Parts: sequence; C-alpha cells; structure tokens
Amino acid sequence: MKHFVLLAGLLIIAPFASAQQTSQSTQKPFSPAFVPSSSRASCTPIGGTGLCVPLDSTFDVVPFGSSSGCGNNDDGSQAYTLNGWLFDHFGTLTDDFFINNNGNVSIGVSFNTFSASGFPINGFPMLAPFWGDVDTRGTASGNVWTREWSTANGDPINRLVVTWDNVGYYNSATDKLNTFQIILTDGNDPLIGAGNNVCFCYEDMQWTTGSASQGVGGFGGIPATVGANEGNGVDFFLVGRFDQAGNAYDGPAGNNDGVDFLDNSTFCFSVGGGGSNLPPVFLNPSTCDLVVGVGNTLNFDIQAIGPESGQTVDIIVSGSPADFTFNATNGNPGIASCTFSPSSNALLGRHVVTFTAQDDGVPVRSSIIEVEIQVVAGASMGSTFCASEVNSTGAMGHLELFGTDVATDDRLSLQASNLPANQTVLFIASDTPVSILHPGGYGGILCVGGSFARFNSQIMNSSACGRAAITVDTTDMRANPSRPILAGETWHFQAWHREPGMAPATFTDAASVMFQ
Repeated sequence: MKHFVLLAGLLIIAPFASAQQTSQSTQKPFSPAFVPSSSRASCTPIGGTGLCVPLDSTFDVVPFGSSSGCGNNDDGSQAYTLNGWLFDHFGTLTDDFFINNNGNVSIGVSFNTFSASGFPINGFPMLAPFWGDVDTRGTASGNVWTREWSTANGDPINRLVVTWDNVGYYNSATDKLNTFQIILTDGNDPLIGAGNNVCFCYEDMQWTTGSASQGVGGFGGIPATVGANEGNGVDFFLVGRFDQAGNAYDGPAGNNDGVDFLDNSTFCFSVGGGGSNLPPVFLNPSTCDLVVGVGNTLNFDIQAIGPESGQTVDIIVSGSPADFTFNATNGNPGIASCTFSPSSNALLGRHVVTFTAQDDGVPVRSSIIEVEIQVVAGASMGSTFCASEVNSTGAMGHLELFGTDVATDDRLSLQASNLPANQTVLFIASDTPVSILHPGGYGGILCVGGSFARFNSQIMNSSACGRAAITVDTTDMRANPSRPILAGETWHFQAWHREPGMAPATFTDAASVMFQ
C-alpha cells in the first residue's frame, strides 16, 4: 500500500534562510514544480542495480504533488507516512516524513532548501544521503523512487527505501547525473545490520552543486552535505561536504571533499536513542568475502570516522590468521592498512578478522565489523566458455577457478560472482561439455553434462554482495560413479543458483581446465 499524501498546488517554498545560504545562494525564478508526463518518454527506472537495494519495477515513483506523471520537478517535497511502524530519529519516534527532491528526507515538515548547510543546524531534522540542488526536469534525468517493506524472505521487516535514480542538477542540467539511496529501518533489519537504522548507498556520483548555489558545470559554490541532523543545533552525524570532482576525502570536519569518494559506497549507522555522541561509522566495509590465493597477496584498508567533529578514532584488529599484518593509524578517519599473504595450504578456507573502531567522545563509543577472507588454492586458472544469461542483478553470473592444473594436487577452489544476494548456490563439474537452454524449466544455459559431480555437502548461500566460493578435493569429484580427475582430462565447472523470490534458478558461465 502506498502512503503518499498528495498536496494541492505547486510545491515551491522559499528556501530556509541560514546565514550561509542567504549570502551565497541565488533566489530561483518561479517555475512549475513538476513537468507533465506528456513531455517525457516513460516513467521507468534508468539504473540502480548496484545499490544496496536494486531499483526495479516494484518501486513507485514519488509524485511530488502531481496526481499523474513521473513527478519530475525542482525543489519539490512529498509527504509520506510509514505503514504501522516508527523510526527513531535521535530519540524521537516518528512515522511522519517528507521525501524531498533535493536529496534528503525530513521529519514532520517539508524541506525545499536547495543550498546545503553543514551540520549541526537548528530546525529541520533531516537525513541527507546527498543534500544538493537536484533537478529532475531535464529530459535525460531520472526520477525519485520509493518502496516500503513489511516482510522480506517470509520474515517480518520494517524498511523504507528512497532512491534518486540518475538525477540531474539545477537548472535542468543532465550532463552529469547522480544515483544514490537511503534506507530507513526500525533497527532490526539484517540487510543493513541489526542495531543500525539508516544506510546511505551510492552508485556513480558525478555532480555536487547547482547553478543557483554558485556552482559552475555541477561543481564549486556551496558544497552538498551528506549526514543527519537532529535539529537541536547539537546532535548530528556528518560524512562530509562535497564540492568537487575526484575522490579527495579527509574526514567529516576537514576540507571539502570529492564526490567520486562516494562512488559505490555504503554507510550504515544508527541515529536512534538520542545522545550527543554517535559511535564511529565504517567507510565502505566489505559486505562479502575477500579472496586471496595461496602464494598471493591481498591488500585492503579499513577506515572509520567519528561522525562528530574534533574526534580521533582508533582501530583495533583481532582474530587475524597467520601471515596477516596490519598498520593502524589513528585519526578521523582512523585507518587500518592490512596485508594478507597466505603461504601454505594450511590456511585454506574462511578466516574472520574483527575490527573495532573506538572514538574519544563523551561518552566513548565504539563499533565493530567482521571481515571474512576466503583463502583459495593458488592463482586464477582455467578458461571461460559457454556464456549463460543475465540474471536478476543485471549481469551474468561468473565462475573463476583457483589452484593448479596438476591432477594429483587434489585442491581446487571455485568462486562464483555476480550472483543475487543470499540465494542458494550449488557447484557442479563434469568431463562432458554441453549447451542446453533452460534445462528442466529453469533459466540460463547448462554447460556441464553427462554424469556430473554435484558438491552436495557444500550447498551454500551467496554472500550479501553476490559471491560464493568452495574448495574441493579433485581426487573424489563425487561423480556417478565417483572417481578422481586423471591427468590429460579436461573438466568443466559451473555454478547453479536460485533467483530471489522466484522458483526458477539459473547458471553462471562455465570454466574449463585441462589437468596435467
């Protein structure tokens, strides 16, 4: 059920006058808040498959006061009431929101200000995945979309998602487009982590500033703001302020930042419970396995910020395996630079490393994430053949093999990627290649035929970002009849996986190896 509240008339409201905005922003000329649908091709999503929640046909376009059409507008606001649950905004429980075209969701009152302020500011409590001068009137601009959940995978869940899909900037400019998303929950949604109630998610971010905010070509002028504001002038959360291209970033209280830093980022946190010090927030934590082969090296950084200014964040690392080293640098952000070079097959399998970020606020707060690292047998090998078909992620599932092509080495690792998240995965293998379209009523192409091996003991679910990996014993492929791989044989491998909310399943592409 949709919970929009249509407001009569045009939704042009004079901008909220902070001192910064009064001196630097430009009064816009009066113009219609939305463009009639007759001037646009269709009301369909442009992209969004890489967001935390993929944008698809189950979303509704936000009408922004228009009773019909796509809701294309400048500075519009749309009332929205949650369906039977409450959101905790700095200790205040509410179901009363406004979705604002300018990249934010406000609580209890519409918010049409196009030039962003830094946080904290008095009044106008809001959650801002990207507060900037969004203008969707350009023909090439996308729209703003929303969907609310009451169940997911058969379990009760309370979740509201708003997605700004390939949106332009003022004045009707579409030479650069931004795609970003906010997720609001009751704090019990495993998608963003139990205990969190807000998540900001980004795809490609290309602009920061409209021309009415002193921007030129989408940059400069008054920076866009990413964060959350309680409205009391004290409590807030800030990722940063963005006014330029590039990926420059020095924390929430440093210099203005580059918008490319946000590309493909995810920031999940909680603004529930009130209080003046929020715990640190991890920047772009890994939501799925990192993978490294024996004899190879994996390098990665873990960063966390204190969302309030003037803090120092320490990162503590625990549970690391042999051959794992790190260098922790305190600051805001705090950074742990990690290196993992597994030297033997004794390290094959999954390893969990725990990172604790602790600030020096009052009171001291901390956050914890666990990063899983999959050690596989050696370097990438094999050749891809037999392409399948695009699955629900918008990409084709891909299979990669790790190990050696020596039959008697008895270790081979298989990794599938570009899978739908949290779906059943089964790996299969055979010495007989086939190409069968839609076997058994399922989608995709079966590339592995004959008496193929099914690794039934290792059926698993794909990770949150669509990966699955196993290490198998090549001396017992569990074919029918069971027999080892022999030197001189070419074997073919593939992964089968289910699609979300659907009975059918489909396949990745396949990979072949001639064993020595």
